[in-house]
Amino acid sequence: METTKELAALLRIKECDLRENLLIQCQYAVDRGIHSGGAESAILPLTALYYGDILRYDVKNPASSEQDVFILSKGHAVAALAAVYADLGYFSKEHLKNSRSWGSLVKGHPGPAIPGVPVATGPLGQGISLACGYALKNREDGAGGMDGGGFDVYCLAGDGELQEGSCWEGIQFAGEYHLDNLCLLIDKNSGQSDDTHKLFLSADKLNERLSAFGFRVLETESSNVPRLLEHLRDFRRLPRDSRPLAIICESVKGFGAYSITGGKHKASFTDEEFANERTLLAHTRSLRIGELNRLDRRAVDALAAKIGYKIVAGSGGAITDLVIQDPPVAVKRAAPRDKALKYNAAKLPLLEKGKSCGASEIASAFAAAFAIDTKFYTIDADLSNVSGLYDGTRKTNRYHALNVGIAECNMMCIAESLAASGANVWVSTFGPFFNWQAFRRIAVGYQERQEVIESSSGWLSEGHNLDITFLSTASNVDTAVNGATHMSNDDICFIGSLAHVKVIDTSCPRQFLAIARWIAQGNRGLVYLRVMRSPSSALYDDDFEFEYGKGYFLREEKGHKAALISSGHAVLESLAAAGLLAKDGIPVSVIDMPSYDGGLLQGLVESGVPLLFAEQNNGALFDRFSRDALKKQLSAKPGQIIALNARDTQDKLRFIQSGSYGQIIEGLGLRAEDIAAAVKKI
Repeated sequence: METTKELAALLRIKECDLRENLLIQCQYAVDRGIHSGGAESAILPLTALYYGDILRYDVKNPASSEQDVFILSKGHAVAALAAVYADLGYFSKEHLKNSRSWGSLVKGHPGPAIPGVPVATGPLGQGISLACGYALKNREDGAGGMDGGGFDVYCLAGDGELQEGSCWEGIQFAGEYHLDNLCLLIDKNSGQSDDTHKLFLSADKLNERLSAFGFRVLETESSNVPRLLEHLRDFRRLPRDSRPLAIICESVKGFGAYSITGGKHKASFTDEEFANERTLLAHTRSLRIGELNRLDRRAVDALAAKIGYKIVAGSGGAITDLVIQDPPVAVKRAAPRDKALKYNAAKLPLLEKGKSCGASEIASAFAAAFAIDTKFYTIDADLSNVSGLYDGTRKTNRYHALNVGIAECNMMCIAESLAASGANVWVSTFGPFFNWQAFRRIAVGYQERQEVIESSSGWLSEGHNLDITFLSTASNVDTAVNGATHMSNDDICFIGSLAHVKVIDTSCPRQFLAIARWIAQGNRGLVYLRVMRSPSSALYDDDFEFEYGKGYFLREEKGHKAALISSGHAVLESLAAAGLLAKDGIPVSVIDMPSYDGGLLQGLVESGVPLLFAEQNNGALFDRFSRDALKKQLSAKPGQIIALNARDTQDKLRFIQSGSYGQIIEGLGLRAEDIAAAVKKI
């Protein structure tokens, strides 16, 4: 029995009730406001998707992989998503009140604090790439995307955010990888923050642009619910043709709100406006209920129950009202995940102490071993020739070795989706090329996930946070003749300032391998791992095991006159400097500190031994120590602490221009001879 008319009529009533949920959020928000314009125009696409028998979701088990995935890319429309999720029973409607406040479930942008929301969005332009990651994972897990195999991925983006270049990184990837289980809904409301009636960069001929990137494109007005349902059903049920689908939903910013205030990017209603909105909304709802009496009653009765309504009829049998049947909140906590990779350790390389090897060789070897576990993925951005990850992974599982091309934001977002699905993901490029906007958003999502995991009432449990390793190749000054734009002398400082990111700066291939094994144990979180480009000697024994937050004595002299603190390539120069000093009868110790060890440094300071921080970057270890020393009120002697790093002699930050490795460290004063001279000066 064809029921499109009946379903469309009921969805227009559901639309009214969801808009009331928007008003509740706005009226009781901590600032009495929401991002109204984009949320209002998003209501109809979300209504069709969640109540039109399109999206397959499991409210009780929101972490289950046995369901479709929805990503709200236009994160400012979180109020619209919250309106739907409260109605479906992901959380109580009481949480709609006091939104956007400290500790509230519904925040300024969507994230894992809301049950069923897998990733944090808000910075525009990244949701499409996140959807691509889920589409890749779901396509692998199932035979396809239509009925009979696999699960689909839906993403709602705004036309305004399509001004972001990162959107087109994801769009290009989706077309290139034939992600035909991806449906991109575009809320084309022709407005943005500074001008709610016009985009600064036009989205005209959007259908042609998307088609050029390999999408199948359909168009409709959002208010044409039957047509919108038809397009979604086509995607849901018809055979695929290897193209992702884009549905352009024509609307205006604030569509559905009666007051012009609702069309603002950020709106706060007066009490009078709230009253007027509710009066007019109730009138519209009443008219739409009356229309049900001209439709097939049996179909209306059956469909109304499915989308949470109890029908109220008058004495003559005519429908007079639909009462919302709020479902009980029954979200179950996800089962813990085992995140450890299963692999044959005998397949890992053996490195004799003193033997020279390149980081890419090590990465290729452990990637080949780890890839036997289907939880392991690697993603490169056109620098796999430096990382070694791509070649290593594809030796074992070529489907888990991805190269997204020169699109670092896309690379990082795809990694997050895979990690949120339970994978252990490595991504790689040069340090300066990692996308800061994506990095920060991923870290925000990590924190939300961790807070949910630690909460007694959270929907996620142990093992459900992100395991992503950001492999920064050619770190410190190792990009040499490429020059300042490629040089990683500052990345370690600003990425080290990101919450929840573990920064590790490796000094030798054996240490790198030990770190990889440590990461393979799972639940290591977000790791920013810096490695050298040129081959170097193994400084550690083959049984070395890495521990985060620990420094290691590579040369420990009794009665040492000074201690050299280094990481990365600077460790080699420090060891050479120690050798020069030994010839002059000056014993010094050398400490390799791949990650910050505050306890070790405190002990050295209290012993009175002079400390010299030798770093081929802007002084990440020294900066961390300076803050730590101030906090702990460590008392050092005058001249006891010295820093040699990439800053100039006046301690000013700078970038490093082209040159050979030898020329650069000579110009920076970071050669072994320079380090030795500084110790003698002490």
